Amino acid sequence: MYKKIEKQILDFTNKIDGIKRAEVVHGTLYVTFENERDCDLFHKNLRTWYRKDISADGGVNMYAVGGEFAFDFVPEDREAPVFCDETFSGKEEMDPTDMDYGTFSEASAEGLADFGMDCMDLSEQEEAELDVLMNLQAESQRGK
Repeated sequence: MYKKIEKQILDFTNKIDGIKRAEVVHGTLYVTFENERDCDLFHKNLRTWYRKDISADGGVNMYAVGGEFAFDFVPEDREAPVFCDETFSGKEEMDPTDMDYGTFSEASAEGLADFGMDCMDLSEQEEAELDVLMNLQAESQRGK
């Protein structure tokens, strides 16, 4: 990301009340809030400003990372569906019974092939179940 855009993003962020710390690292904005509940409102305001002043066809994805939040600036077609669908609450992906049995991305499949695991022959449901198992294993290793 260009330094000029990073500076504009930090200038916008520093004008917002309730932010303890803000830093851009490798094009990602990391923010620590005084009250973590402010993250959704900030995300919405950041996206609105970014689309208006920086990139009309851009988007902003938000991730919780420890005690802070990361905001990635992405093309509109790569943006999480939080702003795209009024009925999407973000909790759908948390419910294991709400499976759409999506498929791995090509990059994920290539990564598994590098480890001797070629998943291209699996059905969509088998791929989804494998993805869930891998996520559960990763969470158990982190102590969740």
